[in-house]
Amino acid sequence: MPWTALATGGFIALFFVLGLAFPRVRPAFSARDTLTNLVTGGAMYGVRVLVLIGIAGPLAALEGGLIDLSALASPALQALVVFLLLDLSRYWVHRADHRVSWLWTFHRVHHSAEHLDATTGLRMHVVDILQLTAIPVVLFSVIFDISAFDPRVLPGVLMIGAAFDAFEHANLRVDISRPLPRAWNMVLNNPHFHSWHHTRDGVKKDGNYGQTLTIWDRLFGSCVTEPLPPAELGLEPAQALVIDPLSLQLLRRRGDP
Repeated sequence: MPWTALATGGFIALFFVLGLAFPRVRPAFSARDTLTNLVTGGAMYGVRVLVLIGIAGPLAALEGGLIDLSALASPALQALVVFLLLDLSRYWVHRADHRVSWLWTFHRVHHSAEHLDATTGLRMHVVDILQLTAIPVVLFSVIFDISAFDPRVLPGVLMIGAAFDAFEHANLRVDISRPLPRAWNMVLNNPHFHSWHHTRDGVKKDGNYGQTLTIWDRLFGSCVTEPLPPAELGLEPAQALVIDPLSLQLLRRRGDP
């Protein structure tokens, strides 16, 4: 198993345990939701591996991206540029997942979770995993040429995203009325900020799309955070899906035969 998968699993385990110790809501986790997340995530990891194997040859044949970034000699500056490009791109793709009806059809699989914990980021439709796999590939193999960068930069930035994905979904209590959490919330994602992305009242409170930085939502008018966490999570009854891995991929609604 690649070290990136091991690191991702480590982040999920860490924030899952912290969510048990310092829960935002009780019960600290839903066995049904957590198991669904893990099974779905394992299947989606397999899809990602197959896709990356399939495109390895064509990517190797590329001579580099359209925009050469080799002038950035400092690894720290390289990491900053890659991080900002990736996080901003993820913001806009995630926003499109909610605002473009065809994409929302699939992305609502992720929002079918009615209880958040560190495994919830694993719950997604195959269209979502193809999207997430494509973003860094298109950015850094087609658009931007980072072949001269320190080879640790891109994996390191991807690990930051993996850590925040587990952290922001965790069932962790975060009181943004206190100075340090409030300052963190102004810049970086966290379980309080992201819980408002998962509110059941998504028609009225659709926002908080950032993965790592919350500044994109503030800059582009999509911040919907309130002082207290939302009362209910998941999908409205009209959009609710059957909660099992196969039905989620088939988008079968509750009440369907």
